Amino acid sequence: MQSSTPDDVARQLAEEARPVLGAEGFSDERIDELAYAFVNDHVGEGRAQFVNWALAEGPFGLDPEEGF
Repeated sequence: MQSSTPDDVARQLAEEARPVLGAEGFSDERIDELAYAFVNDHVGEGRAQFVNWALAEGPFGLDPEEGF
């Protein structure tokens, strides 16, 4: 059995959630960003938890030009 890397898991999660999150106004870049954060920060597991968490985070991230 082949073990998946965190990057593989994040990519898979992003692809599974893309139709739902895209319909909510999330860009592909934002979906990928959130998927990597979800997996790497151990926020939760599975598509349903990811979608709920992503919706709470919102379709727009911090603007690097604005800073904190």
